[in-house]
This record gives sequence, structure tokens and C-alpha cells, in this order.
Amino acid sequence: MLIVKLWNFFRGYVVIKIEGFSLEKFINYAIARGIYLWDIVRIDYTTLEAKVGLKGYKELRHIVKRAGCKVRIREKIGYPFFMHKIRARKMFTIGFVVSICIIVCTTSFIWNVEITGNDKISKADIEKHLTALGLYEGVFKYKLDINDIENSMMIEIKNLAWVGIQIEGTKAIVEIVENIDPPQKIPKNIPCDIVAIKKGVIEKLIAKNGDAIVMKGDIVEKGETLITGVITREGLENRYVHGFGEVFARTYYEENDEISLIKTRKIKTGNKFVRRIIKIGNNQIILSLGDIPYNNVIIEKKNKSLSGWRNIKIPVEIIIEEYYEAIDKKETIDKKAAKKALREKIAVTLMNKMPKGIKILNQDIKFVEEKDQIKAKLTIEALEQIGVQQKIQTIIK
Repeated sequence: MLIVKLWNFFRGYVVIKIEGFSLEKFINYAIARGIYLWDIVRIDYTTLEAKVGLKGYKELRHIVKRAGCKVRIREKIGYPFFMHKIRARKMFTIGFVVSICIIVCTTSFIWNVEITGNDKISKADIEKHLTALGLYEGVFKYKLDINDIENSMMIEIKNLAWVGIQIEGTKAIVEIVENIDPPQKIPKNIPCDIVAIKKGVIEKLIAKNGDAIVMKGDIVEKGETLITGVITREGLENRYVHGFGEVFARTYYEENDEISLIKTRKIKTGNKFVRRIIKIGNNQIILSLGDIPYNNVIIEKKNKSLSGWRNIKIPVEIIIEEYYEAIDKKETIDKKAAKKALREKIAVTLMNKMPKGIKILNQDIKFVEEKDQIKAKLTIEALEQIGVQQKIQTIIK
């Protein structure tokens, strides 16, 4: 429980290592004298690791010799030890407090405004509007109303589809999304061709104005003319018209991916290393000393922020990182299940790349097994409109 942990922290405790051949006898003697040991972990046949309060640790001297064991302190944890270090380093403590005050003050202001995503709208114009709305370099960031600034920007600036403002430390990141102009329609009085916007096999072609150049079954490349607006008749001068029509073609989409049949899962051994960090703005102060004693770990993080006062958020956060020693356990995935998962993954990826509203004619997937991997290639055949108008680059005399 949290209350128990806080109580142990404020009264102070030590992590001890007990070595000997009579570990059970040592524990029984401790219980008999009312010494409370917790988080007992057996490291090997002759070694235990446990936690004990300061008062209990002093009492252990009466039973160590009787049990024939050796006890040594591995780590000191708690408020008494922390205060002892502070008293021994007064100037360091004063400097630490002053540094925190300076960091809190300097990280409470915006020192950099970064604008991204703008192309048509000038950066100077965006900065002008932001400044008028109260977002500029040097402003106290906790008085900013981000939602109000975003809504006002959307109203005041034309050709703006979306704006998002994110505060990261002392930086304000303003992300702009501009309106996309729809493709310009070519007026009917301007001659034009119908060209292919992608590669495909012609399935259906209806030339409503202009002459068809391709027919059903032809393979066309991107940019190839499908319906020409140049009307050529024997014995007559060329006539230029506004090409218009519908061209449907079979198109193909492909996607490759692979999956491993060997899945590695991490399992905790029971050993744990805890690191405590104080984060002030973008700066971090590590309270727990020492390197992580394990090579293979499972990391669990807990973040605790200090409560704000009124509308002011205190930029101080306590981070507790727990490193659990882990071992890797390999598991073999069923081939049938792996193929199903791989097919679903590729299908979703490919569908997201394909234009919406097109008709799917056929799907074909091929699997190849190589050692502990399965590779797959998914091909989708679709029917879609591939013709688009393009002006004829010819000067009509």
C-alpha cells in the first residue's frame, strides 16, 4: 500500500544482504525478537536480500552471531539518509534550491515559436496573428489560452484548414494545415486531351467528345493520351476540341510483408532496480545513483505531477522508473495463425493506400516460407477511372 511505503520512506530503511548456511534460523530469530523484514528475495542457496527499518537493523546485531550469518548494507533509502546528506552539504543544498527556482522561472516562459506546415500563407503573417493573440517569444506560458488562440486563427486567416498549438517546455510548436485547392476544371472552350493518371489495362472507354486512341485490352502508362482533342480527318485541317469522356481500366496494387514464426516474450525474474528522477521543465535530476545492474529488463514508468495552484501549472514532475530483470522466452507461432495475421495486416496497409470508392475485382496472396519466417505478397486487381483532362500544348493559328 502507498501509505505503508510512505511510512517506510519517512522513517528510513536499508536493503541488506544476508549470507550464511542458516538463513531460515536467521529469519526465525528475527521474528522472535519482533524485527520486521519485508521484500525477502533468495538470491542463491546461501544468500538472501531483504529490507528492514533502521530500528530493526540495530536489533539484528543480537542475532547475527547466534545464526552464524553475515549482514551487510546494500542500499540506504529514506528521508533520514536524505536529510543527513543535505546537512553535510549545506552549500550544495542552497545551490540546488536556487537552481530549481531559476529553472522554474526560466521554464515558465515561451522562448521559441516554431511554425510548420505553411506553404501559401507567409510565416510573417502567421507570426503577426499569433502576436496579436498573445503568443510570442517571452510570454508567460501559463496565461495562454491555447484553444482560444487556435479558434481565433481559424477565423482570422483565410485558406486555413486546421491549426494546432502544442507547448513543449519553452517551445511553442504551431502546426498549420492549409486548404487544398480542388483540381482546376478546364473551361469547355479550351482544347484538351484525356490522359492516364496511372498505369492500367483498358476495360471500358467512352469518348463523348474527341477521338479515342486506345481500345479495350490495351496496356497504358501514366501520362499516355487516351482520348485526343485533336480531330484529324483526311483532306481537312486539324480541328481542336475539348476532349471529354470516361475511361475505366483494371489497375493493380501490390504490398509485401513478412512475419517471424519465433516470438520472444520477456518474463520477470523478481529482481528490481528503482530509479527516481525529478523533472523540472526540460531538465532532469536523477536522485537514485548507480547503474542498472541488469542487461535484459522490463521498464515500467510512473509519473507524478505536482498539483497546480489556480490556473498555474507547476512544471515539476516526479518520475519513478522500475527496471525488472527479465529473461527471454521464445515461443513458436502456429503457421496458420501467422498467415492469417499477416494477410490481415497487408490488406489493411494496402487498402489505406488505394483510392476510396474503387471497385475491387480480385485479390491474390502468395506465401513463401523461409526458415523461421513467412513472407507474403498481396495483389489486388481493381476497376477505376484513370482519365483526367490535360490542355493541348499547341498554338492554334
